[in-house]
Amino acid sequence: MSKRTERWIACLMAGLEEYVDEETIAKILEPCGRQCQSDSFVKKARSIYRKSKSVDEFLDKLGKVYSHLHREGNNVYIVYPKCYCSQVNKIPTGALSGVYCNCSRGWIKALFEGAIGRPIDVRLEGSIVNGDTQCRFRIIL
Repeated sequence: MSKRTERWIACLMAGLEEYVDEETIAKILEPCGRQCQSDSFVKKARSIYRKSKSVDEFLDKLGKVYSHLHREGNNVYIVYPKCYCSQVNKIPTGALSGVYCNCSRGWIKALFEGAIGRPIDVRLEGSIVNGDTQCRFRIIL
């Protein structure tokens, strides 16, 4: 990604944050993240789900394929030790707000909704872009 594109994204996000409330920004960014999700990964997750006898079995099997999936008690998380978003991961920390990571919420929702065939909720609990040590998304099935 070029420096020019990085500056453009940072400027766009700053403008959105100045003129639009955070809930609306999240609604705008979620479909963008859905566009980044690959059909092949969704198909693989759907196949795992169909072959599983329960949601717990599905999560265990998917966790073996996708190492970022973690379970903590009854909670399910996607946790990244670094920012994998090629759109923004070169932008210096602090130059962009973590509200941008609502795009990744859409990516995760597309994966799980495509696999299990029903709506889910994803909550952003940590963002490297925002200065946290990890990106952390809680998945509510």
